[in-house]
Amino acid sequence: MSDELDTPIKLLSAYEDGLQGYIDSPRDRGLFSESQKQPVYSEPNIAGSGQGQRALLWQYTQALDPLSFTERQTTGDCTSHCSRNARDTTRATQILVERRPEDFVVRGATEPTYGARGHSGEGMSPARAAMFENETGFLIRKKYDPVDLSAYKSSIGTNWGGRGVPEEVKALCRQNKVGVIRQLTRVADAVDALFNGYCVASGQFAAWSPTPNKDHIHPRAAGGWSHAMATVGMDFTRKFWPFDVFFIANSWGPWCQAPKEWPSDYPKYLPGMIVTKADDWEVCVRSGDCYAYGSVDGFPPQKLPDYGTIGLLQHD
Repeated sequence: MSDELDTPIKLLSAYEDGLQGYIDSPRDRGLFSESQKQPVYSEPNIAGSGQGQRALLWQYTQALDPLSFTERQTTGDCTSHCSRNARDTTRATQILVERRPEDFVVRGATEPTYGARGHSGEGMSPARAAMFENETGFLIRKKYDPVDLSAYKSSIGTNWGGRGVPEEVKALCRQNKVGVIRQLTRVADAVDALFNGYCVASGQFAAWSPTPNKDHIHPRAAGGWSHAMATVGMDFTRKFWPFDVFFIANSWGPWCQAPKEWPSDYPKYLPGMIVTKADDWEVCVRSGDCYAYGSVDGFPPQKLPDYGTIGLLQHD
């Protein structure tokens, strides 16, 4: 299957035909819970802060990486794309909103995470991805001595799955980790997490129509995909849509149509993004595999001769 699904239509067809990208694993969820001091999201200090608000987090990622979310999966490695998109979005938001003195540098790689799925077949559980990135870490898109990750190549992660990620690659991953990942069990908690800059990753058996309806959203479709995606925003203001909506970044490229009408004060619509009612998005929480990506250890400002640090200067 690797490196064969090179168009959005092939990806959509493969998922409709039963391609396993998201794996529902109660065992992995149990291992995740055991590995965390606080596995379930509980943040009373910000409880209710997102109600009636909006958070359009994809704009922060695109401010630092204009081509973010354009990397299209070519096999059943959606979970690694989902987790990468979530951690990159949280990382970019922290840099720009919190004005952290560090650089985004470049988008994250997907291959080490997918290589840690624990088997040689397709698909991965979000809980296993979360454990790997929390305990071992992640890499960015660049060429390393053990492996070239400068461009997405699904066969790398696919081939590592059976035997595991090489130790020399794990050693590199340990330099950067996702410090906090929490399981979300309520829509209200996801709203608060997003409003405070924490992106959400989830795996679920649900499908959405590629065609927006008269309400300018993508309605749920019959059947379901075994798929994982990152939720990169929400709007609970009801100023444009008369109901609450979430924005889901897919990893299929421009597979769906953009809504015919779009808020004038929004960042540009992200090609391939699903705009869905909160009632329909709730399936992402009900799956049991919905996670908020909290603090992400980033990269220090780069030193340049004669010009000093880059850091915040390039982000103003």
